[in-house]
Amino acid sequence: MNPPDLFSATYATARQRFLDAAAGAGYGLQSVTHPLPGPDGEQLAMDFATGGAADAETGLVIISGTHGPEGYTGSACQTGFLEALAARPDFASHRIVLVHAHNPYGFAWMRRTTEENVDLNRNYIDFSQPWQENQGYDALHEAFVPGNLDDPAAEKILAAYRDTHGAVAYMAAMMGGQRRHPDGLFYGGTAPAWSQETMIKGLRASMTNQQKVIVIDIHTGLGPYGVPYLVHGYPASDPRFETMRGAFGDTMRSTAQQEDFDEDLPTNPEGPIVLAMDWILPDKENFAYVIEYGTFPPDQVLGAHRADNWLHAHGRLDSEQGRAIKAELRRVMYPEFDDWKTMIWDKAEWAFQCSATLLATTSAQHL
Repeated sequence: MNPPDLFSATYATARQRFLDAAAGAGYGLQSVTHPLPGPDGEQLAMDFATGGAADAETGLVIISGTHGPEGYTGSACQTGFLEALAARPDFASHRIVLVHAHNPYGFAWMRRTTEENVDLNRNYIDFSQPWQENQGYDALHEAFVPGNLDDPAAEKILAAYRDTHGAVAYMAAMMGGQRRHPDGLFYGGTAPAWSQETMIKGLRASMTNQQKVIVIDIHTGLGPYGVPYLVHGYPASDPRFETMRGAFGDTMRSTAQQEDFDEDLPTNPEGPIVLAMDWILPDKENFAYVIEYGTFPPDQVLGAHRADNWLHAHGRLDSEQGRAIKAELRRVMYPEFDDWKTMIWDKAEWAFQCSATLLATTSAQHL
């Protein structure tokens, strides 16, 4: 297998390759059509490919495209998984569910968010309960989304906040999630998104008999070029913290442990899917983590997201500026270089195998 060949140039191509690989592996397919079309009028869908033993006690879920531009990488890893199954008979003893394009709209339209500007990794909460406030974001919203993209006054406001409150507080304000500004950054929404409802229904239907489930959500954009972070959200007091470290070594980190990260990142934002698995599949012992592949420096990545958010709030998609913003977002989230693609697939293979070993060797502790 040549890893770069797994990667596609468009959502439609990636989806068709995934569907073909699933059919070739003998996996069942269920597609839930999104209510909106893609940029070329193509059908958008969240696709569930299911295989392995339906009555297995253990299950593995691999998700792509929670954030749209990251779908290219997740789709390639899922397709590679399916095409390599013949050489991995041990996976047949587990129930396997591959969820292609968690956010099909964002995947096709090159947006981190859904058609409603909802960041799905801020949307998995119980909306019947009070949600976290983000007063830091509220204070900075107009600077994060100014009327003019390169407004120097807005940049001064952001710099002053960072200088006064520190880098971690600044990043928490930006990235922690907020629900008061629908046109803003990291907007978590005020109700379950279409993707959340579709995902939960699909997972519950396909993981009925399993007692222990590992969930992998594939992302890009955080960390050095081509280097993966494996990240879960369990605190050190949770027995799964040590289990994950034992299975994956020092590559596995926890968002509940600020010291696990060199970057100025906030701990546990509200609403990622991997932090919600205990209530999505409440009768299971869940081990959920993110594979986060590095691309380019944070100022480039976050700058591209800010510009794209501004474009949809105040700009024009069909302008030269709009096309340039979309091209930059694609560049920082999906480096189309063979060395990067090879690094991604090599570590994905390793993580998949570690996950299978964890399923085979650990016993249920939280039922």
